[in-house]
Amino acid sequence: MNNTQPRVSVDQVHAAVSARNMDLAIRLAEQAYAQGLEHPSVLNLVAYKLELEDKPEEALQVLERARRLSPDDQFVLNSIGVCLSKTNRPAEALQAFEQALFIDPNFAQAHNGRGLALAGLGDKSAAKLAQQRAAELDPGFPEPVGALAALAAEEKDWESARKLAERALALEPGQPAASLALAAAELAEGDAAAAEARVSRLISGGRLTRLHLSGALNIKADALEALGRPREAMAAYIEANRGLHEVQVKALNAPELGLDLCRRFIRYFEAAPAEAWRPAPETSRFGGEEGHVFLVGFARSGTTLLEQILASHPQMVALEEKPTLDDFIMEFIGHDAALDRLAAIDEAEADRWRELYWKRVREFDVEPRGKVFVDKLPLHTIYLPFIAKLFPRAKILFARRDPRDVVVSCFRHRFRPNPITVELTDLKRAAEVYSAVMRLAEIYSEKLTLPVHIHRHEDLVENLDAETQAICAFVGLPWDANMRNFVETANRRDIRTPSADQVRRGLYKESLARWRGYGDTIDVIKPILEPWVKAFGYPAE
Repeated sequence: MNNTQPRVSVDQVHAAVSARNMDLAIRLAEQAYAQGLEHPSVLNLVAYKLELEDKPEEALQVLERARRLSPDDQFVLNSIGVCLSKTNRPAEALQAFEQALFIDPNFAQAHNGRGLALAGLGDKSAAKLAQQRAAELDPGFPEPVGALAALAAEEKDWESARKLAERALALEPGQPAASLALAAAELAEGDAAAAEARVSRLISGGRLTRLHLSGALNIKADALEALGRPREAMAAYIEANRGLHEVQVKALNAPELGLDLCRRFIRYFEAAPAEAWRPAPETSRFGGEEGHVFLVGFARSGTTLLEQILASHPQMVALEEKPTLDDFIMEFIGHDAALDRLAAIDEAEADRWRELYWKRVREFDVEPRGKVFVDKLPLHTIYLPFIAKLFPRAKILFARRDPRDVVVSCFRHRFRPNPITVELTDLKRAAEVYSAVMRLAEIYSEKLTLPVHIHRHEDLVENLDAETQAICAFVGLPWDANMRNFVETANRRDIRTPSADQVRRGLYKESLARWRGYGDTIDVIKPILEPWVKAFGYPAE
């Protein structure tokens, strides 16, 4: 440190901020910080510089010191929320923003941050209201308008997304969220070249956060796919997911990720005696259902398409990937002793969990009484022993698709982060998770008594009637011609999986053996998946 430099005062820092000379304010704050001045405003600006340098974790350390000095400083609390959002910790970020708003209810930046956190938690309606309030409080603030454009794009309201994005870009050319929303609109409207050019300019500008950069690269990859350049697209997907994987894993802070969980289950159930997992017949029917089917397999195996087809049958009702079993799974998932306890569950305790399950089903506006109820939970293949203990009369519809297409498709699409889906942002680990889940399915077929029907996605695409007739025979219903009208069903229903748009297109063959187009860019997954490709009867090359 140069000891001859004049000491910087807090007043000088505040004067630079008031003059909107942020470069000078940051420079003065850094100088004051180096001179040992500990003041919330100084620390906040030092943290802001770290945030701009994409170092949110380091910024948080500085901001925590500022909060200790001034617990009720709304600007510090807002900055903490911003950095927590950038490290993909929306629940903690929401708390910080709400504390800032308790102090100053008209703080537009905190309303904007709160909206981003709510969106990250999946509450899109509340997120929209928060961004509208931020824009109302400060009409010249581009971020909430860009965030509203992004929300419209997620809802595929392309007209609104375009209008909002153009409004945000008029306030701030190159505003990241607005630029990404506009690129998404261009891609959806068929102008992949314009979308690719827009995000390439945005990326080259070098001002994107890690999460925005990942989103930009993902749109670029989708655009390259649409332009018929799959190898370049895969390179962009790999780059997009590299940053995303690191952020998501750190934010989850999970004691056990999906691959570790599957490997633990493999060890446990390989050694488990089969008789411990063959329960007595279920004596209660809390659902009043005529039949109970779990649609499992793996993500991106055609389960959304199949669910819409089954839901078109007048005697079936289906539920799409809702947390009907989450509490039950969490009760017994933690360690081997908990699995031992599950193996020994008595009928009275099982009945309590069954009653809760059917209560949850009905909370999602599905009435199973008198119908065959289909619960679509693709990755619950992992938890088939849990299902067997609660619902020994249930039937298992197991969706299968070429393993290479499954893994590549998982890698290309975004899922809400959890300990399993976070693994899908790493190509090699995605293949390893797939392999582990298929090994579990093999073990379960030896240990459990649940009846299983294997459904091949490719067979459905080739001959819908024949495949659905076989499924109907398995679940115990006559085939119905309404099953051909699944596009109408899909258009009526609120589908939240990444497959929604594809399902609404109807049956098409472009996605079959799509993995071939990526060439050597996906070589890392081929030896991992080769045993399953062979076992399932798919061509080697």
